[in-house]
Amino acid sequence: MSMKKNLFQVCLSAVFCLVSTQSIAQSNVEQKVYGGFDFARVTFKDQTSIASILVSSVGGTASSTQDTGVSISRFYGGYGFTENLGAEIGYVTSSQANATFSGVSRTGVAYSGTATYKVSGLDYAAVIRPSKASGMNGLFFKLGGHSFTGDTSVRIVSGAGAGAASSSVSGTGTLYGFGYEADISPTMAVRYAYTNYKTIAGVNGSDANIYSVGVNFKF
Repeated sequence: MSMKKNLFQVCLSAVFCLVSTQSIAQSNVEQKVYGGFDFARVTFKDQTSIASILVSSVGGTASSTQDTGVSISRFYGGYGFTENLGAEIGYVTSSQANATFSGVSRTGVAYSGTATYKVSGLDYAAVIRPSKASGMNGLFFKLGGHSFTGDTSVRIVSGAGAGAASSSVSGTGTLYGFGYEADISPTMAVRYAYTNYKTIAGVNGSDANIYSVGVNFKF
C-alpha cells in the first residue's frame, strides 16, 4: 500500500512543481476543469487455452472455451493549469472475461468448471498540449502511472465434490499515450486516444495497448 501511495505522490508532486513555475509565467491563461469517459475493446494477445494448462497440470484430456477479449471503460477528470499543461486522473474497469472447461484427469476423475477475470483501478498522468496559437491544441500527450487490481474467480465440480477459489493481484506500473480531441461544441469534444499501460496489476509482461474513443466535457 505504501508503495502505491508514494508513487502516486511522486507523480503528482512532479506535475504540480512544474505547474507552479508555468502558472507564474502564464497566469493570464484561462484555467479549465474537464471530464468524460472513454471506451475500448481489447483482444487478448495470449491465447493459451485453459484446457492445455489443465492437461499439463493434472494430465488426461480437457476442453475449454474462453473469451478472446474484453471491453474497457474509463471515467476521468482533469484540470488544465495552462493551455500547455494539465493533470488527469481516471478510473478504469474492464468487463468480465469468462471461460468454461471440462476434462478427465490422468487418474480418471471427471471435472468441469468456470473461471472469470476482471481488472480495475486508477491511472494518473501529466497532460501536455501544443499552444492554441499553433492550431493544434486538441492534440495531447500523456505520461504517468497506474495502480490496478486483477480479480480471478474459479469454480470446479468433480466426483469428489465442488469447490471455489478467488484471488486478487495488485500492483503499479507506468503509462504513456497520445490523442486528439475534436470539438463538436464549445463545451464538448470527441476524444480519440492511444494509451500504453506497462505491468498491469504488477505482473511483469502484462502490458496493454488501448485504442479508445470517448466524449470530453469542458466545464
